[in-house]
Amino acid sequence: MSDDTGALALLGGRLIDGLGHDPVPKAAVLVENGRVAAAGKASAVRIPRGTRVLDVAGCTVLPGMIDCHVHGTYRARDVRQHLLNTPTYNVLRSTHILRETLACGVTTARDMGGADAGFREAIREGYAMGPRLLISIAMISQTGGHGDSWVPAGIRLRKRAWLPSAIVDGADEMRRLVRTLLMAGADFIKVCTSGGITSVTDSWDEPQFTPDELRTAVTEAAARRKRVAVHAEGIEGIRRALSADIHSLEHGWFLDEECVQTMTKRGIWWVPTLALVPLSVERRKVDPAWSRQQLASEDDKDAAIYRAMKKQVPLWKDAVRRGVKVAMGTDQSHRLLVGENLVELEFMVKWLGMSEMEAIVASTSRAAQCIERPDLGALAPGKIADVLVIDGDPLEDIRVLQQRSRIRMVMKDGRTCHDLLSR
Repeated sequence: MSDDTGALALLGGRLIDGLGHDPVPKAAVLVENGRVAAAGKASAVRIPRGTRVLDVAGCTVLPGMIDCHVHGTYRARDVRQHLLNTPTYNVLRSTHILRETLACGVTTARDMGGADAGFREAIREGYAMGPRLLISIAMISQTGGHGDSWVPAGIRLRKRAWLPSAIVDGADEMRRLVRTLLMAGADFIKVCTSGGITSVTDSWDEPQFTPDELRTAVTEAAARRKRVAVHAEGIEGIRRALSADIHSLEHGWFLDEECVQTMTKRGIWWVPTLALVPLSVERRKVDPAWSRQQLASEDDKDAAIYRAMKKQVPLWKDAVRRGVKVAMGTDQSHRLLVGENLVELEFMVKWLGMSEMEAIVASTSRAAQCIERPDLGALAPGKIADVLVIDGDPLEDIRVLQQRSRIRMVMKDGRTCHDLLSR
């Protein structure tokens, strides 16, 4: 990341401010001291003497993207190999995942389990390259639930031995673990209320945790002014999550009419992570190497969920039309999507019925609302200068955002971390 200290002006490009306003042609974005000083028509922006000026004609300038659901830490797909890796090796492999996430245009991410405060602070202080992180540290699971890494051999794997065990049963154990994670620096709490694709001991449509256990997590987090995000795929797990006044529903693929009503009434965020399953299934058809990396049980779950997801599309589109709050998230992990995060916007357009502009807003200012960071997500005076410059127009074709060769610049905190414009 370059040590940019002077003012920078991006001139002549198409401005998408992240707030949903009409794009501004022949615009100017002025960055000073890590903040957006001005953004609008170039003719209306005064450029101070001594400002470094970059010509971005033909490009689109928009806010850095916010991915509200990532897993940015590494673990080997092969369990045997993972057990042979030292913790420091896995940490250093994680730096590649984080660097690629930033390079594709994601400047802020909510890590849904695995990254502790050390990752967040190392990125903040510049010792590691990556998006600005909000962390949950660990994914809370009941015994035998989605986050329980027990295997039939009779052992429970600790994927990151230095993190606290995230397996709890009962309200008292839930209370203690939530307090422990908050003490360790968690920005939010992540709880699983259904099984998942990668689970060994459960099915994705099984409900998990009782309403009392879930309410305990929400109450304890709220006491520290923190929120609870919930992994839920099947309908019963979703219903349990929504009954506990959670902040965001992660995945939530099998909503029903009652769920939509509850979410719109209570303002619960939906982070649908649409791309992961279909891309996993489709990639397996054409890439034998990818297929070899999958567990047989995951193959079966992926295929079954993909078929069921496609039937949900009309309901999803209706939910969005009726005002369910959507924020972009990918579930990027060791499985897929590292450095490909912005493919999610294509699925938001295709499967949620969003316009290209709506998908961008859900990935910028709306995502900033979801993570409660009003200083992010928009190119407007006073906002933190996270900037993405793309060769092309994503309002014409949202897929240009996922083409890495089109990324001309990525800026975080007013500092360039990827720059092809100055060459």
